Amino acid sequence: MRLESRAPLAAAAALTALIAAQVYLLTRAVHTKTVFDEGVYLLSIDVLGHGEALGREVFTSQGPLFYVLLRVIGFVFGVSVVGVRLGMVAIAAAGTLLAFLLGRRVSGTAGGLLCAGALVMAPKLSYLGAAIYADMPATVIAVAALYLAANRLWIFAGAALACATLVKVAALTAAPTLVVLAVLEQPRARRLAQVVVGYAAAVGVVALIFVRDLSGIWTGAVTYHLRGRNQIGLGARHELVGFFSTQTPFFWFAVAGLLASVVVWRRVWPYWLWAAATIWFITEYTPLRENQLLALPFAVGIPAGLGLGAFAARMPLRLVGPAAAVAGLVVAAGWGQQLHLVTGGGFFEPESPALVDAAAELAKVTRPGQLVISDQPIVAFLAHRQTPGQYVDTASLRFDTRTLSDAEVQRDTKRVAAVFAGRAFLTHDRLLAFFRQWFRHRTVVDGATIYYGSPLRSRR
Repeated sequence: MRLESRAPLAAAAALTALIAAQVYLLTRAVHTKTVFDEGVYLLSIDVLGHGEALGREVFTSQGPLFYVLLRVIGFVFGVSVVGVRLGMVAIAAAGTLLAFLLGRRVSGTAGGLLCAGALVMAPKLSYLGAAIYADMPATVIAVAALYLAANRLWIFAGAALACATLVKVAALTAAPTLVVLAVLEQPRARRLAQVVVGYAAAVGVVALIFVRDLSGIWTGAVTYHLRGRNQIGLGARHELVGFFSTQTPFFWFAVAGLLASVVVWRRVWPYWLWAAATIWFITEYTPLRENQLLALPFAVGIPAGLGLGAFAARMPLRLVGPAAAVAGLVVAAGWGQQLHLVTGGGFFEPESPALVDAAAELAKVTRPGQLVISDQPIVAFLAHRQTPGQYVDTASLRFDTRTLSDAEVQRDTKRVAAVFAGRAFLTHDRLLAFFRQWFRHRTVVDGATIYYGSPLRSRR
Protein backbone atom coordinates (compact mmCIF):
# COMPACT_ATOMS: atom_id res chain seq x y z
CA MET A 1 0.00 0.00 0.00
CA ARG A 2 1.07 3.64 -0.55
CA LEU A 3 1.79 4.30 3.14
CA GLU A 4 4.27 1.43 3.40
CA SER A 5 6.31 2.70 0.47
CA ARG A 6 6.04 6.43 1.09
CA ALA A 7 6.02 7.16 4.76
CA PRO A 8 7.00 4.30 7.09
CA LEU A 9 8.56 6.76 9.53
CA ALA A 10 5.40 8.86 9.53
CA ALA A 11 3.34 5.75 10.28
CA ALA A 12 5.68 4.81 13.12
CA ALA A 13 5.46 8.34 14.51
CA ALA A 14 1.66 8.26 14.28
CA LEU A 15 1.51 4.92 16.10
CA THR A 16 3.85 6.21 18.80
CA ALA A 17 1.68 9.28 19.25
CA LEU A 18 -1.46 7.15 19.51
CA ILE A 19 0.01 4.86 22.15
CA ALA A 20 1.41 7.82 24.09
CA ALA A 21 -2.01 9.51 24.02
CA GLN A 22 -3.66 6.33 25.27
CA VAL A 23 -1.14 5.86 28.07
CA TYR A 24 -1.62 9.48 29.14
CA LEU A 25 -5.39 8.99 29.19
CA LEU A 26 -5.33 5.72 31.13
CA THR A 27 -2.85 6.90 33.74
CA ARG A 28 -5.23 9.69 34.79
CA ALA A 29 -7.04 7.09 36.91
CA VAL A 30 -4.04 5.27 38.36
CA HIS A 31 -4.18 7.09 41.73
CA THR A 32 -7.94 6.93 42.20
CA LYS A 33 -10.03 4.92 44.65
CA THR A 34 -10.26 1.16 44.27
CA VAL A 35 -13.35 -0.97 43.80
CA PHE A 36 -14.04 -4.21 45.63
CA ASP A 37 -12.72 -6.56 42.94
CA GLU A 38 -9.42 -4.70 42.73
CA GLY A 39 -8.92 -5.31 46.43
CA VAL A 40 -9.61 -9.01 45.82
CA TYR A 41 -6.95 -9.29 43.12
CA LEU A 42 -4.37 -7.22 45.00
CA LEU A 43 -4.82 -9.39 48.07
CA SER A 44 -4.59 -12.48 45.87
CA ILE A 45 -1.16 -11.42 44.58
CA ASP A 46 0.01 -10.96 48.15
CA VAL A 47 -1.33 -14.32 49.34
CA LEU A 48 0.09 -16.18 46.35
CA GLY A 49 3.43 -14.52 47.03
CA HIS A 50 3.38 -16.12 50.48
CA GLY A 51 3.21 -19.57 48.90
CA GLU A 52 -0.48 -20.49 49.07
CA ALA A 53 -1.74 -22.60 46.17
CA LEU A 54 -4.13 -21.19 43.59
CA GLY A 55 -7.54 -22.83 43.75
CA ARG A 56 -6.65 -25.33 46.45
CA GLU A 57 -5.99 -22.61 49.05
CA VAL A 58 -6.64 -19.28 47.30
CA PHE A 59 -10.17 -18.62 46.04
CA THR A 60 -9.94 -18.18 42.28
CA SER A 61 -12.79 -16.22 40.70
CA GLN A 62 -11.04 -15.92 37.32
CA GLY A 63 -8.97 -18.21 35.12
CA PRO A 64 -5.62 -19.36 36.53
CA LEU A 65 -3.52 -17.48 34.00
CA PHE A 66 -4.95 -14.18 35.20
CA TYR A 67 -3.28 -14.76 38.55
CA VAL A 68 -0.05 -15.76 36.85
CA LEU A 69 -0.24 -12.50 34.91
CA LEU A 70 -0.94 -10.54 38.09
CA ARG A 71 2.13 -12.01 39.75
CA VAL A 72 4.27 -11.06 36.74
CA ILE A 73 2.88 -7.52 36.88
CA GLY A 74 3.59 -7.40 40.61
CA PHE A 75 7.16 -8.53 40.02
CA VAL A 76 7.78 -5.91 37.32
CA PHE A 77 5.80 -2.93 38.64
CA GLY A 78 5.49 -3.73 42.34
CA VAL A 79 2.62 -5.13 44.40
CA SER A 80 0.75 -1.92 45.09
CA VAL A 81 -2.41 -0.27 43.81
CA VAL A 82 -0.44 2.07 41.56
CA GLY A 83 2.06 -0.58 40.47
CA VAL A 84 -0.49 -3.16 39.36
CA ARG A 85 -2.61 -0.51 37.65
CA LEU A 86 0.44 0.64 35.70
CA GLY A 87 0.87 -2.96 34.64
CA MET A 88 -2.69 -2.93 33.30
CA VAL A 89 -1.93 0.27 31.39
CA ALA A 90 1.09 -1.45 29.85
CA ILE A 91 -1.14 -4.34 28.74
CA ALA A 92 -3.62 -1.90 27.19
CA ALA A 93 -0.76 -0.24 25.30
CA ALA A 94 0.37 -3.68 24.11
CA GLY A 95 -3.18 -4.29 22.95
CA THR A 96 -3.08 -1.12 20.87
CA LEU A 97 0.21 -2.21 19.33
CA LEU A 98 -1.24 -5.65 18.53
CA ALA A 99 -4.33 -4.01 17.01
CA PHE A 100 -2.02 -1.99 14.76
CA LEU A 101 -0.08 -5.09 13.72
CA LEU A 102 -3.28 -7.01 13.00
CA GLY A 103 -4.73 -4.09 11.05
CA ARG A 104 -1.56 -3.63 9.03
CA ARG A 105 -1.47 -7.32 8.21
CA VAL A 106 -5.09 -7.45 7.05
CA SER A 107 -5.64 -4.04 5.45
CA GLY A 108 -2.35 -2.17 5.33
CA THR A 109 -0.77 0.54 7.43
CA ALA A 110 -3.86 2.73 7.20
CA GLY A 111 -5.90 -0.14 8.64
CA GLY A 112 -3.37 -0.62 11.42
CA LEU A 113 -3.43 3.02 12.43
CA LEU A 114 -7.22 3.11 12.29
CA CYS A 115 -7.47 0.02 14.53
CA ALA A 116 -5.09 1.61 17.01
CA GLY A 117 -6.95 4.92 16.81
CA ALA A 118 -10.23 3.22 17.59
CA LEU A 119 -8.85 1.97 20.91
CA VAL A 120 -7.42 5.36 21.81
CA MET A 121 -10.86 6.99 21.68
CA ALA A 122 -13.05 4.07 22.77
CA PRO A 123 -15.60 4.48 25.59
CA LYS A 124 -15.18 2.37 28.73
CA LEU A 125 -11.53 1.63 27.97
CA SER A 126 -10.68 5.24 28.79
CA TYR A 127 -11.53 4.94 32.49
CA LEU A 128 -11.53 1.18 33.05
CA GLY A 129 -8.37 0.37 31.11
CA ALA A 130 -6.15 0.93 34.15
CA ALA A 131 -8.43 -0.92 36.56
CA ILE A 132 -7.42 -4.37 37.80
CA TYR A 133 -9.78 -6.68 35.92
CA ALA A 134 -9.29 -9.85 33.88
CA ASP A 135 -11.42 -8.69 30.94
CA MET A 136 -8.99 -6.39 29.18
CA PRO A 137 -5.90 -8.66 29.42
CA ALA A 138 -7.95 -11.61 28.13
CA THR A 139 -9.14 -9.51 25.19
CA VAL A 140 -5.62 -8.34 24.38
CA ILE A 141 -4.44 -11.95 24.23
CA ALA A 142 -7.40 -12.71 21.96
CA VAL A 143 -6.16 -9.94 19.63
CA ALA A 144 -2.77 -11.65 19.66
CA ALA A 145 -4.49 -14.90 18.65
CA LEU A 146 -6.15 -13.19 15.67
CA TYR A 147 -2.86 -11.58 14.67
CA LEU A 148 -1.17 -14.99 14.71
CA ALA A 149 -4.02 -16.37 12.62
CA ALA A 150 -3.62 -13.52 10.12
CA ASN A 151 -0.01 -14.64 9.79
CA ARG A 152 -1.15 -18.26 9.31
CA LEU A 153 0.46 -19.44 12.52
CA TRP A 154 -2.53 -21.60 13.33
CA ILE A 155 -1.16 -23.72 16.16
CA PHE A 156 0.10 -20.64 17.98
CA ALA A 157 -3.19 -18.84 17.32
CA GLY A 158 -5.10 -21.69 18.95
CA ALA A 159 -2.72 -21.71 21.90
CA ALA A 160 -3.07 -17.93 22.32
CA LEU A 161 -6.87 -18.17 22.33
CA ALA A 162 -6.63 -20.89 24.97
CA CYS A 163 -4.45 -18.61 27.10
CA ALA A 164 -7.00 -15.82 26.65
CA THR A 165 -9.85 -18.04 27.86
CA LEU A 166 -7.70 -19.23 30.77
CA VAL A 167 -7.47 -15.59 31.80
CA LYS A 168 -11.22 -15.05 31.34
CA VAL A 169 -13.69 -17.41 29.69
CA ALA A 170 -15.43 -14.52 27.93
CA ALA A 171 -12.50 -14.38 25.49
CA LEU A 172 -14.18 -17.31 23.70
CA THR A 173 -16.20 -14.68 21.83
CA ALA A 174 -13.17 -14.43 19.51
CA ALA A 175 -13.40 -18.15 18.69
CA PRO A 176 -15.90 -17.83 15.78
CA THR A 177 -13.55 -15.41 14.00
CA LEU A 178 -10.55 -17.66 14.53
CA VAL A 179 -12.43 -20.76 13.35
CA VAL A 180 -13.73 -19.01 10.21
CA LEU A 181 -10.28 -17.66 9.38
CA ALA A 182 -8.91 -21.21 9.62
CA VAL A 183 -11.74 -22.69 7.54
CA LEU A 184 -11.23 -20.10 4.80
CA GLU A 185 -7.59 -21.18 4.44
CA GLN A 186 -6.76 -24.25 2.36
CA PRO A 187 -6.47 -27.06 3.31
CA ARG A 188 -9.39 -26.29 5.62
CA ALA A 189 -9.44 -29.42 7.76
CA ARG A 190 -5.72 -29.20 8.42
CA ARG A 191 -5.82 -25.54 9.42
CA LEU A 192 -8.75 -26.07 11.74
CA ALA A 193 -7.07 -29.11 13.25
CA GLN A 194 -3.96 -27.03 13.91
CA VAL A 195 -6.03 -24.46 15.79
CA VAL A 196 -7.65 -27.20 17.86
CA VAL A 197 -4.29 -28.84 18.59
CA GLY A 198 -2.80 -25.53 19.69
CA TYR A 199 -5.78 -24.80 21.91
CA ALA A 200 -5.78 -28.26 23.47
CA ALA A 201 -2.02 -28.25 23.99
CA ALA A 202 -2.12 -24.94 25.89
CA VAL A 203 -5.03 -26.10 28.04
CA GLY A 204 -3.24 -29.38 28.70
CA VAL A 205 -0.02 -27.70 29.79
CA VAL A 206 -1.86 -25.38 32.19
CA ALA A 207 -3.90 -28.31 33.53
CA LEU A 208 -0.71 -30.25 34.25
CA ILE A 209 0.84 -27.26 36.02
CA PHE A 210 -2.23 -26.83 38.23
CA VAL A 211 -3.25 -30.50 38.35
CA ARG A 212 -3.58 -30.56 42.16
CA ASP A 213 -5.61 -27.36 42.13
CA LEU A 214 -8.07 -27.99 39.29
CA SER A 215 -11.07 -28.71 41.52
CA GLY A 216 -10.71 -25.43 43.42
CA ILE A 217 -10.02 -23.47 40.23
CA TRP A 218 -13.14 -24.90 38.60
CA THR A 219 -15.25 -24.07 41.66
CA GLY A 220 -14.11 -20.44 41.69
CA ALA A 221 -13.79 -19.68 37.98
CA VAL A 222 -16.83 -21.63 36.73
CA THR A 223 -19.22 -22.94 39.40
CA TYR A 224 -19.17 -19.65 41.33
CA HIS A 225 -20.28 -17.69 38.26
CA LEU A 226 -22.86 -20.24 37.13
CA ARG A 227 -24.51 -20.20 40.54
CA GLY A 228 -24.52 -16.41 40.56
CA ARG A 229 -26.36 -15.98 37.26
CA ASN A 230 -29.60 -14.97 38.96
CA GLN A 231 -28.05 -12.12 40.91
CA ILE A 232 -28.76 -8.48 40.11
CA GLY A 233 -26.40 -6.76 37.69
CA LEU A 234 -26.38 -4.01 35.09
CA GLY A 235 -29.00 -3.86 32.35
CA ALA A 236 -27.34 -5.10 29.17
CA ARG A 237 -29.57 -3.08 26.87
CA HIS A 238 -28.94 0.13 28.79
CA GLU A 239 -25.18 -0.45 28.86
CA LEU A 240 -25.00 -1.21 25.14
CA VAL A 241 -27.01 1.91 24.31
CA GLY A 242 -24.63 3.91 26.48
CA PHE A 243 -21.55 2.43 24.82
CA PHE A 244 -22.89 3.07 21.32
CA SER A 245 -23.98 6.61 22.12
CA THR A 246 -24.42 8.71 18.98
CA GLN A 247 -22.66 11.55 20.81
CA THR A 248 -19.28 9.81 20.66
CA PRO A 249 -16.92 9.91 17.64
CA PHE A 250 -16.30 6.22 18.29
CA PHE A 251 -19.90 5.42 17.33
CA TRP A 252 -19.63 7.17 13.97
CA PHE A 253 -16.22 5.58 13.42
CA ALA A 254 -17.83 2.17 13.97
CA VAL A 255 -20.72 3.00 11.63
CA ALA A 256 -18.32 4.17 8.93
CA GLY A 257 -16.25 1.03 9.42
CA LEU A 258 -19.30 -1.18 9.11
CA LEU A 259 -20.42 0.58 5.90
CA ALA A 260 -16.91 0.36 4.46
CA SER A 261 -16.83 -3.34 5.31
CA VAL A 262 -19.84 -3.88 3.05
CA VAL A 263 -17.69 -2.77 0.12
CA VAL A 264 -14.62 -4.80 1.11
CA TRP A 265 -16.51 -7.62 2.83
CA ARG A 266 -14.39 -10.48 1.50
CA ARG A 267 -11.40 -9.33 3.49
CA VAL A 268 -12.92 -8.28 6.81
CA TRP A 269 -16.26 -10.00 7.42
CA PRO A 270 -14.88 -12.75 9.73
CA TYR A 271 -13.70 -10.10 12.19
CA TRP A 272 -17.24 -8.75 12.58
CA LEU A 273 -18.21 -12.14 13.98
CA TRP A 274 -16.19 -11.19 17.05
CA ALA A 275 -18.25 -8.02 17.49
CA ALA A 276 -21.50 -9.95 17.06
CA ALA A 277 -20.45 -12.67 19.52
CA THR A 278 -19.33 -10.09 22.10
CA ILE A 279 -22.61 -8.17 21.88
CA TRP A 280 -24.55 -11.44 22.16
CA PHE A 281 -22.51 -12.45 25.21
CA ILE A 282 -23.14 -9.11 26.93
CA THR A 283 -26.88 -9.33 26.33
CA GLU A 284 -27.08 -12.92 27.62
CA TYR A 285 -24.68 -12.87 30.57
CA THR A 286 -26.00 -12.20 34.06
CA PRO A 287 -25.15 -10.56 36.34
CA LEU A 288 -23.51 -8.11 33.94
CA ARG A 289 -20.72 -5.95 35.37
CA GLU A 290 -19.33 -2.81 33.75
CA ASN A 291 -15.86 -4.32 33.40
CA GLN A 292 -17.31 -6.98 31.09
CA LEU A 293 -17.86 -4.25 28.50
CA LEU A 294 -14.10 -3.84 28.14
CA ALA A 295 -14.09 -6.31 25.24
CA LEU A 296 -16.33 -4.04 23.14
CA PRO A 297 -13.68 -1.42 22.19
CA PHE A 298 -11.54 -4.19 20.70
CA ALA A 299 -14.29 -6.37 19.25
CA VAL A 300 -15.98 -3.42 17.51
CA GLY A 301 -13.11 -0.98 16.97
CA ILE A 302 -10.76 -3.44 15.27
CA PRO A 303 -13.23 -4.69 12.60
CA ALA A 304 -14.24 -1.08 11.93
CA GLY A 305 -10.60 -0.09 11.51
CA LEU A 306 -9.98 -3.05 9.22
CA GLY A 307 -12.95 -2.14 7.04
CA LEU A 308 -11.92 1.50 6.76
CA GLY A 309 -8.31 0.55 6.07
CA ALA A 310 -9.25 -1.85 3.29
CA PHE A 311 -11.59 0.78 1.83
CA ALA A 312 -8.82 3.40 1.97
CA ALA A 313 -6.62 1.14 -0.17
CA ARG A 314 -9.14 1.59 -2.99
CA MET A 315 -9.31 5.36 -2.76
CA PRO A 316 -7.75 7.59 -5.43
CA LEU A 317 -4.40 9.04 -4.40
CA ARG A 318 -5.76 12.59 -4.30
CA LEU A 319 -8.24 11.62 -1.59
CA VAL A 320 -5.79 9.82 0.70
CA GLY A 321 -4.50 13.00 2.35
CA PRO A 322 -7.92 14.52 3.12
CA ALA A 323 -9.21 11.14 4.34
CA ALA A 324 -6.21 10.77 6.66
CA ALA A 325 -6.81 14.28 8.02
CA VAL A 326 -10.47 13.50 8.70
CA ALA A 327 -9.55 10.24 10.44
CA GLY A 328 -6.99 12.07 12.55
CA LEU A 329 -9.53 14.69 13.59
CA VAL A 330 -12.08 12.02 14.52
CA VAL A 331 -9.58 10.16 16.68
CA ALA A 332 -8.38 13.40 18.29
CA ALA A 333 -11.96 14.47 19.02
CA GLY A 334 -12.78 11.07 20.49
CA TRP A 335 -9.66 11.07 22.63
CA GLY A 336 -10.39 14.59 23.85
CA GLN A 337 -13.93 13.61 24.73
CA GLN A 338 -12.74 10.63 26.78
CA LEU A 339 -10.08 12.76 28.49
CA HIS A 340 -12.75 15.27 29.49
CA LEU A 341 -14.90 12.43 30.81
CA VAL A 342 -12.09 10.99 32.90
CA THR A 343 -10.83 14.28 34.30
CA GLY A 344 -14.28 15.70 34.92
CA GLY A 345 -16.31 12.64 35.81
CA GLY A 346 -15.30 12.06 39.42
CA PHE A 347 -12.59 9.55 38.60
CA PHE A 348 -9.98 11.48 40.55
CA GLU A 349 -11.53 10.68 43.91
CA PRO A 350 -8.83 9.30 46.25
CA GLU A 351 -9.18 6.09 48.17
CA SER A 352 -12.01 6.19 50.68
CA PRO A 353 -10.69 7.84 53.88
CA ALA A 354 -12.80 5.38 55.88
CA LEU A 355 -11.00 2.41 54.31
CA VAL A 356 -7.59 4.05 54.74
CA ASP A 357 -8.29 4.76 58.41
CA ALA A 358 -9.62 1.23 58.89
CA ALA A 359 -6.44 -0.21 57.39
CA ALA A 360 -4.32 1.92 59.72
CA GLU A 361 -6.33 0.74 62.71
CA LEU A 362 -6.11 -2.89 61.63
CA ALA A 363 -2.35 -2.55 61.31
CA LYS A 364 -2.19 -1.00 64.78
CA VAL A 365 -4.10 -3.77 66.57
CA THR A 366 -2.27 -6.63 64.85
CA ARG A 367 1.35 -7.55 64.19
CA PRO A 368 3.12 -8.23 60.87
CA GLY A 369 2.83 -11.90 60.02
CA GLN A 370 -0.49 -12.37 61.78
CA LEU A 371 -3.49 -13.51 59.73
CA VAL A 372 -6.66 -11.45 59.43
CA ILE A 373 -10.01 -11.84 57.69
CA SER A 374 -11.66 -8.82 56.11
CA ASP A 375 -14.87 -8.43 54.14
CA GLN A 376 -13.22 -5.41 52.51
CA PRO A 377 -10.11 -6.97 50.92
CA ILE A 378 -8.44 -3.61 50.28
CA VAL A 379 -8.37 -2.96 54.04
CA ALA A 380 -6.25 -6.04 54.69
CA PHE A 381 -4.05 -5.19 51.70
CA LEU A 382 -3.44 -1.58 52.76
CA ALA A 383 -2.74 -2.78 56.31
CA HIS A 384 -0.07 -5.18 54.92
CA ARG A 385 -1.71 -8.11 56.65
CA GLN A 386 -2.00 -11.56 55.13
CA THR A 387 -5.35 -13.30 54.72
CA PRO A 388 -6.15 -17.03 54.48
CA GLY A 389 -6.43 -17.75 50.76
CA GLN A 390 -10.14 -18.58 50.79
CA TYR A 391 -10.86 -15.08 52.15
CA VAL A 392 -9.27 -12.92 49.47
CA ASP A 393 -12.82 -12.58 48.15
CA THR A 394 -15.54 -12.18 50.78
CA ALA A 395 -18.30 -10.75 48.60
CA SER A 396 -21.91 -11.40 49.50
CA LEU A 397 -22.09 -13.49 46.33
CA ARG A 398 -19.73 -16.01 47.97
CA PHE A 399 -22.40 -16.71 50.58
CA ASP A 400 -25.23 -16.60 48.03
CA THR A 401 -23.50 -19.19 45.83
CA ARG A 402 -22.55 -21.41 48.77
CA THR A 403 -18.85 -21.14 48.01
CA LEU A 404 -18.49 -19.70 51.51
CA SER A 405 -20.58 -20.28 54.63
CA ASP A 406 -20.98 -18.87 58.11
CA ALA A 407 -19.68 -22.15 59.52
CA GLU A 408 -16.46 -21.91 57.49
CA VAL A 409 -15.88 -18.33 58.56
CA GLN A 410 -16.39 -19.28 62.21
CA ARG A 411 -13.99 -22.20 61.88
CA ASP A 412 -11.26 -20.12 60.25
CA THR A 413 -11.76 -17.15 62.54
CA LYS A 414 -10.19 -19.28 65.28
CA ARG A 415 -6.80 -19.07 63.55
CA VAL A 416 -6.66 -15.34 62.81
CA ALA A 417 -5.71 -12.35 64.94
CA ALA A 418 -8.49 -10.03 63.82
CA VAL A 419 -11.62 -9.73 61.70
CA PHE A 420 -12.74 -6.61 59.87
CA ALA A 421 -16.51 -6.50 59.39
CA GLY A 422 -17.72 -3.63 57.24
CA ARG A 423 -19.55 -5.11 54.28
CA ALA A 424 -20.88 -8.65 53.72
CA PHE A 425 -20.37 -9.74 57.33
CA LEU A 426 -22.70 -7.00 58.57
CA THR A 427 -25.72 -8.87 57.16
CA HIS A 428 -24.82 -12.10 58.98
CA ASP A 429 -26.02 -11.77 62.58
CA ARG A 430 -24.75 -15.21 63.46
CA LEU A 431 -21.22 -14.27 62.45
CA LEU A 432 -21.30 -10.95 64.26
CA ALA A 433 -22.46 -12.69 67.43
CA PHE A 434 -19.62 -15.19 67.12
CA PHE A 435 -17.04 -12.43 66.60
CA ARG A 436 -18.24 -10.67 69.75
CA GLN A 437 -17.98 -13.89 71.74
CA TRP A 438 -14.62 -15.00 70.39
CA PHE A 439 -12.47 -11.86 70.53
CA ARG A 440 -11.51 -9.84 73.59
CA HIS A 441 -11.66 -6.42 71.94
CA ARG A 442 -13.47 -4.54 69.26
CA THR A 443 -13.21 -1.05 67.85
CA VAL A 444 -15.66 0.79 65.62
CA VAL A 445 -14.26 2.61 62.57
CA ASP A 446 -16.77 4.58 60.48
CA GLY A 447 -19.56 2.04 60.19
CA ALA A 448 -17.33 -1.02 60.45
CA THR A 449 -15.97 -2.99 63.38
CA ILE A 450 -12.58 -4.59 63.95
CA TYR A 451 -12.64 -7.58 66.29
CA TYR A 452 -9.24 -8.51 67.70
CA GLY A 453 -7.29 -9.76 70.66
CA SER A 454 -6.78 -13.16 72.27
CA PRO A 455 -9.96 -15.29 72.25
CA LEU A 456 -12.19 -14.84 75.26
CA ARG A 457 -12.45 -18.61 75.51
CA SER A 458 -8.71 -18.85 76.20
CA ARG A 459 -9.36 -17.54 79.72
CA ARG A 460 -11.39 -20.63 80.59
